Amino acid sequence: TKTCRGTLEMPNVFTPNNDGNNEQWVIKGLDAYKNAKLKVFNRWGSVVYESEGEIVWWDGTRNNKPMPVATYYYILDLGINTVYTGSVTIIR
Repeated sequence: TKTCRGTLEMPNVFTPNNDGNNEQWVIKGLDAYKNAKLKVFNRWGSVVYESEGEIVWWDGTRNNKPMPVATYYYILDLGINTVYTGSVTIIR
């Protein structure tokens, strides 16, 4: 299932399980926002992933270790006074 917000497609689930499909959390259309900032948090509020500028897609790891199956929360600041929040779930 994907959520569409304007020109962006933000999947709410991905499956980094090394089967070659849906391995990264990719927000389609984000490449148009060169000053974007993305932060992903666990349920306790700790940042588990962040990227800025040319966004590098999250592969479901932190410090090169797989994150557990869970729902994570994100803040996406497009750098144009537009901020999106939501959740993404890792399924393996």
